[in-house]
Amino acid sequence: MLTVAVLGPVRVHRDGQPVPVPAGKTTEVLVRLALEAGRPVRAERIIEDLWTDAAATGRNTLQSKVSQLRRALGDAGLVAAAAGGYALAVDAAQVDALAVARLAESAAAARRNGDAQAAADTATEALALFGGDVLPDAGDGDWVRPYRARLEEVRLGLLEDRVAALVALGAGADVLGELEGLVELHPLREGLWSSLITALYRAGRQADALAAYGRVRGRLADELGLDPGPALRALEEQVLRQSPALGGDDGGAPLGVGNLPGLVSELVGRVDELAELCGLVRRHRLVTVVGPAGVGKTRTAIEVARGLDPPGGVWLVRLDGLDAAASVPRAVAETLHVAGGEAMLAERFAGGESLLLLDNCEHVVDGAAALVGRLLDSAPQLRVLATSQLPLGLDGEVVHTLPPLSPADATALFAARAARMRRGFTVGPANAATVEEVCRALDGLPLAIELAATRLKSLSVQEIARRLDDRFALLRDPTSRAAERRRTLAAAIGWSYDLLFPDDQRGLWALSTFAGGAPLDAAEHVLAALDVPPESTVDLAGRLADRCLVSVAEGADGAVRYRLLDSIRAFARARLADADLEDTACAAHAGWFAAAADRCAATVRGPGQAACLDVVRADRADIDAALAWCAGHDPALGVRIGVGFGWTWVVLGDGVAGAARVRDAVAAAGTLPPAVAAEALLLAGWLEASAGDVSRAESDLDRALAIAAGLDDERLRADGRRHLAFLRIQQGRPRDVLAEAAASLEVCRRLGRVWETAAGLLLSAYGSIMLGDTAAARRAAEEAVALLEPIDDSWGQVHAQGMLGAIAQAEHRFDDAVAALSAAVAESDRLGFLGQAALHLTRLGRVEQQRGDPDAAVGTLHRAIAAARRSGDLRIAATARIILARILRSAGDDVAALALLEQADRWYRVAGGGDDALLTRCLIASLTARTDPAGARPLLDRLAGEARDAGAAEAELVALDALARLAAEAGDADAARRQLDAADALHGRLRHLVDDPDRLDAAIARQVR
Repeated sequence: MLTVAVLGPVRVHRDGQPVPVPAGKTTEVLVRLALEAGRPVRAERIIEDLWTDAAATGRNTLQSKVSQLRRALGDAGLVAAAAGGYALAVDAAQVDALAVARLAESAAAARRNGDAQAAADTATEALALFGGDVLPDAGDGDWVRPYRARLEEVRLGLLEDRVAALVALGAGADVLGELEGLVELHPLREGLWSSLITALYRAGRQADALAAYGRVRGRLADELGLDPGPALRALEEQVLRQSPALGGDDGGAPLGVGNLPGLVSELVGRVDELAELCGLVRRHRLVTVVGPAGVGKTRTAIEVARGLDPPGGVWLVRLDGLDAAASVPRAVAETLHVAGGEAMLAERFAGGESLLLLDNCEHVVDGAAALVGRLLDSAPQLRVLATSQLPLGLDGEVVHTLPPLSPADATALFAARAARMRRGFTVGPANAATVEEVCRALDGLPLAIELAATRLKSLSVQEIARRLDDRFALLRDPTSRAAERRRTLAAAIGWSYDLLFPDDQRGLWALSTFAGGAPLDAAEHVLAALDVPPESTVDLAGRLADRCLVSVAEGADGAVRYRLLDSIRAFARARLADADLEDTACAAHAGWFAAAADRCAATVRGPGQAACLDVVRADRADIDAALAWCAGHDPALGVRIGVGFGWTWVVLGDGVAGAARVRDAVAAAGTLPPAVAAEALLLAGWLEASAGDVSRAESDLDRALAIAAGLDDERLRADGRRHLAFLRIQQGRPRDVLAEAAASLEVCRRLGRVWETAAGLLLSAYGSIMLGDTAAARRAAEEAVALLEPIDDSWGQVHAQGMLGAIAQAEHRFDDAVAALSAAVAESDRLGFLGQAALHLTRLGRVEQQRGDPDAAVGTLHRAIAAARRSGDLRIAATARIILARILRSAGDDVAALALLEQADRWYRVAGGGDDALLTRCLIASLTARTDPAGARPLLDRLAGEARDAGAAEAELVALDALARLAAEAGDADAARRQLDAADALHGRLRHLVDDPDRLDAAIARQVR
């Protein structure tokens, strides 16, 4: 069965499976035919509708598009030639644009028949078929306009039927936001106004219901010269009489006294905050809502006040129009129409319980605090709810910091406001991710989100997202009549900024250079460059935090970090540039991270390792920002940062990104001192090799060694040989591993370089393991452990522990191997060494298999693959897939095993090889030999020779076992014996590397006999 959705982006399904359709004219042809659903459309009509130059467009052009459509649908009969044109063989009920019209008729009929529930359900089902724009893939021809207009009318009718049905079912406040948006978009539809008036009344807002009637009456008179119809006039009478027929939770009782505004739009989200604030205001006499500009303090406080309704009323006094010298008492008295000064104001609140809502106190905080203190003392029944960017500072004050919106509430707010800007706009699968991206980039600030939504009048959501780099030009609503600070994001933040002392403004400038938040000493360093003394930093940060302009977070180590919301950071960065101090601040920022890199280079291989890792983890974004600035302003400083942090990235397993940072810094610098260039290339090579980029690693290490060869620096040459030994491990060349490690060790022992000697020993141990020489591996590993323990290098010690586990595995001490590797995994997890955790999990999975616990091994290897992917170490992921494939192969699941091996093989080919590349190819050949023995035999012969030449004993063993099996199955006993004889020496050393070797050898032996 074919289903076609064209209301939103075209989606086609055939028998439940999605069918991709070529974009452009092919899709337009599909839409044109689908809207006729089975009825033929003449070819001339299609060409005239879809092609701008119809006269110059031949039938062959249309035929080619029809052919593409037929191929896409997979059945030429679905686009049939008929009556000089074409027809799409689809039932009308399976085309959403046609089905929605039938649903609309059903919803309207149910509503007329008094079945409100059926009307609401049917209308809701139909509305779900719509996306954003109607028929967006139908093109822009004149033919589509009537279809779009008709479908928009259907959608509007469904909306009207749905909300009317919900109101008939008893809805009130829960539909007000939607209704307010609908009547603003469609002010002449009396049915929507009727639902709104009824819902307002049911929400206990009789005055607002009558005001809504006045609004529609005025619009009808102004635009059409008509009075409301009989139904609306009767509804007004019911509201005036508080008719029980209207329902309502409180019988339609009018609101209490006060001056709260009738709000145009419903508050979106803030459910938890509203509940908490209502409770605070009921329990405490002074509550101050604080938060950054644009977070919605005023709107939230008004909504809280609306839910209280004390006998003495709720009185809103807006203070944002006052200057700092104005009299706050006079502003309050004028709002309440009280003459006689503050004494009479106190008397006014001395009666029944009242709530005074003081909005925007931050610029007159001293005057507001003084008045509130006196009024609370003289009027025991008075409660005060204030909004401000900093607390009033009175005894008994409860301060509630209003956070930005949650991601879900931010998206809901954008959707609600966007629907008012563009008729029919909804957040759905096609745009949800972009809307979430926009809301996240705007820090969840309601003002910023609402201003972004207004831009949907002329931009798409994707275009809004692309323009957020210039957010202050974008986030303004020139058509709004609100105050300037509520019409543009820049004005809202500027209001707060202009209230700051000069040093506090410079504090924002300094913090704006930090992409991920600033530790205290880093902030002090940049502030000093801006002529703010370090001893002022803490007080300055406290003042900014009081005004909610900076957030202060405490890390696990007890150190604080100062962070700015992105919008405040962008505003402050612009002011920094206006002051012509951006390069000064950025140079100080980069300088601080260069000094931190120097410290890490000196301490990362010892007890200071954890502190280095903390810096790199916490300041990743800022290190990248510093490197980016250095690339254009001080490339040598960038190299210093990259090289200084290089080994810390090695320890963290950040191979791909770390290598890119070092390479980019070197490229930006151009010409470097030879020793510096060699050191940078050595680091890049190690990082690249650890990430599996073997070809690039070899190139960089060769360049580094060539430079070192021309320098009188045997230390640098020894480092190069050690790094080359690490690369040879990845390339599966164990003899070269031993040779390079030995060359490095000779120099490092003589120069007394302890850590470098231990590292060379571990590499040597790994090469010996690859060759099956466990005795040599054990000697090297034990010596490395003895060297590493006194210098307290956690990373090196975990590697050594893992090596001891590998040796125990090679010696068939599987319980010891599991214990050692499990401890290495746990320690890697504790220290945050993701790459090492993946490596040791991979080895542990193999040992668990060898110990006879394949189920545990499968679970461990899946953990290993996940850890490797998190760390970006695709080399380890490939190794884990190989081991998992061998377990599945032993269990008889050749299909799953082959799929995993082919994944690993593809990665090795792209990466330029690796330590298990030959093994993978041998395993694939061994598996395919079962179905194609004739084709596999020469391949296995060649692979066995390559493995023998490379010293890849495990790969050679797999190839020899497969060749022996093939010979035995072919009845060639002599050839099978020759292969088994060749494998005997390998079996003796590497028996732990074979999948169930006893079973395999016995089976071959039986066939040979």
